[in-house]
Amino acid sequence: MNLLRLKNTRHSNFFAGINLLSRKIFWMIAFLFFSAIVSLLLWMSASSIAQGGTTFSGRLIDTEGNPIPHITIYIRRYEGPNQDRSKEPDDSLQTRTDAKGRFDFSGIVYDSLQLDISGTSKIGYQINVLSVEFGEITLYPDRGWHWSSVKFALEPAVRMENVIITADIRIRPKIRTRVVYADGTPLANTEIYVYRETNPFWGNNRGSGQLIERTDAEGYFVEYLYTVTDQPERYITLAVEHQGLFAKAIPFVYEGSVDLVLTLNGNPKPLTEPLLERSERFSALAAYLEPLPVWVVNPVNGHVYKKTRSQTIKEAMAQATAEGGYLVAINDESEETWLQHVFGNGKFWIGLSDAKKEGQWQWHSGEPVNYTNWGTYEPEGGNSEDRDYVRTKHFGWGWETTTAGIFETPENPQNRSTHLERAILEKVVMPLRTPSDQN
Repeated sequence: MNLLRLKNTRHSNFFAGINLLSRKIFWMIAFLFFSAIVSLLLWMSASSIAQGGTTFSGRLIDTEGNPIPHITIYIRRYEGPNQDRSKEPDDSLQTRTDAKGRFDFSGIVYDSLQLDISGTSKIGYQINVLSVEFGEITLYPDRGWHWSSVKFALEPAVRMENVIITADIRIRPKIRTRVVYADGTPLANTEIYVYRETNPFWGNNRGSGQLIERTDAEGYFVEYLYTVTDQPERYITLAVEHQGLFAKAIPFVYEGSVDLVLTLNGNPKPLTEPLLERSERFSALAAYLEPLPVWVVNPVNGHVYKKTRSQTIKEAMAQATAEGGYLVAINDESEETWLQHVFGNGKFWIGLSDAKKEGQWQWHSGEPVNYTNWGTYEPEGGNSEDRDYVRTKHFGWGWETTTAGIFETPENPQNRSTHLERAILEKVVMPLRTPSDQN
């Protein structure tokens, strides 16, 4: 009995030792695990403060204080005016304003910021940011053609709240165009190439648009035009192409929305040759868009002008006379600038000539020569018996003397070359009358 009791006691002490060791190991592991969890939480908290602690929130409103909803706002890293974002990953943040114009950014990881709003971020509308208010501090944006941007810096982990962005929002003018085949069938549910040129009457914001649009079931597509605040009306030319068929609109001036119907110069037919590449199709559209010979009114002097194409300047003079006008007489710099904006850069015959008497220049209209814009070495350096006429080099590059336009070889009349120049015609449709004229 004693021996048995002794054996049981030894076994009991052995298992008790094991249990004590296990408890120590358990508590040690638990302590280490708990420490790791605490460290992880502290690290995550520190990381959150470092990386996502900066917030930026507020409202986007119009000039009347009304909210502007559903507008996308971007915040990007700003590293100075020479920053090249094309070589960097896109780390921008974006959010949309809610029904009350509110926006909220979090997780901003950079201190120098650029806030951007696209002027076309709402279909059919144009948005220009006027100011960004940070409490008592107001910043004013840099406005590009399609974007408003504000640059600023924030301290890390700051909460910037109640920022007020005020913007001008207006309905964008639009061109609604229906495209039909020659037989009147609408060009429905298909892609169409569109080339548009926009020429301001004043200023230098001349441009062109190359677009691929998709028509609806009735053959319509809509283009929204971008304008600048208080910008004067613009002169628009527009052409479309589909599988080798073309159509263009008569040039027009827009001040609001416009509805057009363009009729293609043919009907659908099976393709026998591969279509041109995209760039070639746009180039063909630009060539096809050569403006129709229509008269355009200059609002300053009341005269009308038309661009035409003739093989010789004498043909252009004859055409001008037949239509009751004359080759253009440019009387001052503002008139020349207007002509450039309406008809574009290019070489044009104008009505200045010394064909009657060498060295004595006069306008085709008979007006006195009070303004000239000769290019370098003109007219002395290039004047001669056969260079009796004048053309623009390109508007802005001065004028130059030239021949009548055609050179013929007496031995072979068919061997002749031509400048294929364009000319600008001018006429007075309704002379202005003073009160004394009416008496």
